[in-house]
Amino acid sequence: MTAYIIRRLGLAVITFLLASVLIFFIIQLPPGDFVDYVIGQMGDMASGGDMVEVMRQYYGLDRPIIVQYAVWVKGVITGDFGYSFLYRRPVIDLIQVEIFWTILITGISFALAWLIGITIGVFSAVRKYTIGDHLFTFLGVAGLSIPPFFLAMIIIYFSMTSGYGVTGGLFSNEFVNAPWSFEKFANLLRHIWIPILAVTLGNVTEVMRIMRSGMIEVMVQPYITTAKAKGLKAIQIIICHGVRTAINPLISMAGLMMPKLLSGIVMTAIVLNLPVMGPTFIVALKSQDMYLAGAYLMLMVIFLIIGNFLADIALAWSDPRIRLEKE
Repeated sequence: MTAYIIRRLGLAVITFLLASVLIFFIIQLPPGDFVDYVIGQMGDMASGGDMVEVMRQYYGLDRPIIVQYAVWVKGVITGDFGYSFLYRRPVIDLIQVEIFWTILITGISFALAWLIGITIGVFSAVRKYTIGDHLFTFLGVAGLSIPPFFLAMIIIYFSMTSGYGVTGGLFSNEFVNAPWSFEKFANLLRHIWIPILAVTLGNVTEVMRIMRSGMIEVMVQPYITTAKAKGLKAIQIIICHGVRTAINPLISMAGLMMPKLLSGIVMTAIVLNLPVMGPTFIVALKSQDMYLAGAYLMLMVIFLIIGNFLADIALAWSDPRIRLEKE
C-alpha cells in the first residue's frame, strides 16, 4: 500500500507541473497583456510609448515569458499566487474568502449528493421496475438535463413568488459586513441552502444512476446467491456485500466530481451573486490579469489532483485487487 501511495503522489506532482505550464501559456495566448487592457480603458490618457514601457516594467511584463512562468510557479508552490494587477492587491488576499465559501458549499453539496444518490440508487436497484424506481429514473433524467444555474433561477423564482424574499447572496444587506453573531448565522442558513440545493440536485442524479446500475449488476452475482442461501438478513446482504462492491465505480468517479462541482458553483455564483470562485475569475480573464486568473485555474487543478489522489487511495482500500495489480 505504501508503494502504491508513493506512486500516486509522484503522478500527482507531475500532473501539477504539466498543468501549471499549460495554464500559464494558455493565459498568454490572447493578443496583448494587462497593460494593453489598461490602455484600452484609459484611451488617450495612456497613449505615450514611454508610459507603456514604464507600466510593463512596473508589472514585470517586460521580462521573458519563461522567467515570468518560473517566478509564478515558484510562488504557487510556496503559497504566494502573486500580485493582482487589476485590484492592486496580493492575489491570496482576494481569493481566500472566496476559497472558503467555495470549499464549504461544494463540500456540503458533494456529501449530500453521495448520501442521497447512493440511498436512492440502492432503493431503485432493490425495487427495480417498480413505480418508485420509474419515478426516480424519470427525475434522474430530468436532473441531468437541467444545469445548476437554471435550477438556482427556478428556486429564486419560487422564493420570490412564495414571499420567502431571498434573491441571492449569502447574507442580507444588513449582515454582509456585520460581525458574526447568532442572527448573522441564522441569516446565512436562510440563504446558503439555495446554492447548495442547486449544485446538489444535478449531482444526485448522476450518483443515483451509477449506483443503481452497479447494484443491479452486483445483486445477481453468485456470491450474493450464496449469502442468501446462508440465511443472512437482506439488509446485511445489501450493505455488506452489495453496496461495498457496487460503490467502487463511484469512488473512482469521486475525483472527477470535484471540477464538475466547481464549474456548477461558478455559474451558480453569477446568477446568485455569491462570494465564491467565479465572478472575479471572469473579470480576471477579461482584463488579462494573469496572476489572478492563473490562481483560480491552478486552484481548480489542485482540487482535481487532490480529489483524484484521495479517490485512488479510497478505491485501493475498498478493493485490494487494485493496489495488488500495481505492485
